[in-house]
Amino acid sequence: MKYLTLLCLLMIMTAMLYAEAMPDFRLPDESGKNVSLSELLGKGPIIIDFWADYCQSCKQAMPALQELVNKYDSLTVVLISLDAPKAQPKAKAYLKSKNYNFITLFDPDKTLAKKLNVENPPHTFILDKTGEIIYSHLGYEPGVEKEYEHQIRKLLGLAHEEKEECTCTGKCPDCENE
Repeated sequence: MKYLTLLCLLMIMTAMLYAEAMPDFRLPDESGKNVSLSELLGKGPIIIDFWADYCQSCKQAMPALQELVNKYDSLTVVLISLDAPKAQPKAKAYLKSKNYNFITLFDPDKTLAKKLNVENPPHTFILDKTGEIIYSHLGYEPGVEKEYEHQIRKLLGLAHEEKEECTCTGKCPDCENE
């Protein structure tokens, strides 16, 4: 029995060591130019957020994503619209009216979404600079951006170790000190 328990524990720990890679993709941007994942990699962390124009939660998440882009120069945020071709002009107009600094791609056939089991937006993935998915979140509720920021800070080597006591002054996104 101990052997079986040890084997199961070892298998779980091994699975946790290997992150899942984001499948490479080529999707059109607002102008119709195809953009691939490999073109986005290497600079720093990437947030990939699946959204749709009809999704109010998606729109509520966008200002928080913009704040993260403003705060971390090496962060890239990619919005992937699941809108059908007929709805894309409305989605483009919405984003243009908000002046967000996001890369916007379109997946109207949901090819990439299906590979990632994305059924309903918003669905957010955080990738390291090599394309490994290190965090995934379905939905949006105010405050989840704190977890996004924590994950980004870990990738940038800025996060506190969990057991380390914070000595920050001011507001710290890792330990929420005021």
